Amino acid sequence: MIKIEYWNTYDILDCHYTGNYRNKFWLNVDLVTPQYPILRESVENSNGDQINQFMKWEKQYTFVYHCLEPTADMLSTLTLMTDVWITLDNGYSGKAKDFNTDIEWQPITSIAKVTCTFTVKSYKISGSDAAQC
Repeated sequence: MIKIEYWNTYDILDCHYTGNYRNKFWLNVDLVTPQYPILRESVENSNGDQINQFMKWEKQYTFVYHCLEPTADMLSTLTLMTDVWITLDNGYSGKAKDFNTDIEWQPITSIAKVTCTFTVKSYKISGSDAAQC
């Protein structure tokens, strides 16, 4: 079970985010084991060695949820929110960045398979710090 809490610093359509208004909902899903993608940008020096100019490390989680269209709509709008917080059963809570959804409609009428991916931690280094790695 996870709790997703989201809000915005600006209004979207007919949702007016003033004061402390926040949306909260719970999904009975399990997160998939995290993945740790690393983005590297490098150049080749005169010796043929790759020298890093930029590196980004991330910790990403994924979950899959089968739902009706209104819930799929809501999950897809999380990409527009300035603040999305995920709370796990164990009490861990963190801000989700880069929240993405992939919606795949199923043969059963109005049922969507929604795959959500989000980043909870990231670290960037560049310049001489990246070159040392």
